[in-house]
Amino acid sequence: MNRSLEIFKESERYMPGGVNSPVRAFKSVDRTPIVMEKAKGAYIYDVDGNKYIDYIQSWGPMILGHNNDIVKEAVIKAAENGLSFGACTEGELNLAKLLCDNIKHLEKIRMVNSGTEAVMSAIRLARGYTGKDKIIKFKGCYHGHSDNMLVSAGSGLLTCGIPDCSGVTKGATCDTLLAEYNDLNNVKALFN
Repeated sequence: MNRSLEIFKESERYMPGGVNSPVRAFKSVDRTPIVMEKAKGAYIYDVDGNKYIDYIQSWGPMILGHNNDIVKEAVIKAAENGLSFGACTEGELNLAKLLCDNIKHLEKIRMVNSGTEAVMSAIRLARGYTGKDKIIKFKGCYHGHSDNMLVSAGSGLLTCGIPDCSGVTKGATCDTLLAEYNDLNNVKALFN
């Protein structure tokens, strides 16, 4: 048995499905998860010594590669003052100014911890602006891990045999309309 399999088997005792995200379960490719140990540049390495090109980039944040020297130095410098405050910092102001000053049409920004939080904030903003409750999402597509986005979700949920995610109530999803992906007529019909 390889080390990845050993770690996964033990993880099943402590985490549902042995993973923290259904996507990491590898069910859709009929494999057990590969457990990563380290990364550098465009490569990630598992606990069994295998080297992979990282096409996922940790779902986006590793766009400059893993352990980029400039990024690592900035993280270490920031960490010397503390890792998290749960309060405002001048650093977040500086980042907001940098982004607003350099991205055309960006007037204000809300920074969040995940794509799910970004989607939730966008939905609230759209509902607040339009005064409407209904939202449209695409069947079989993953739009984050909030309850109203787990209706007919894609990603790992379908491959783990979780039918529209147990525990999500009809009340949480009653304003979520489902559209067929890549079918403009279907989307238009939902507006009627």
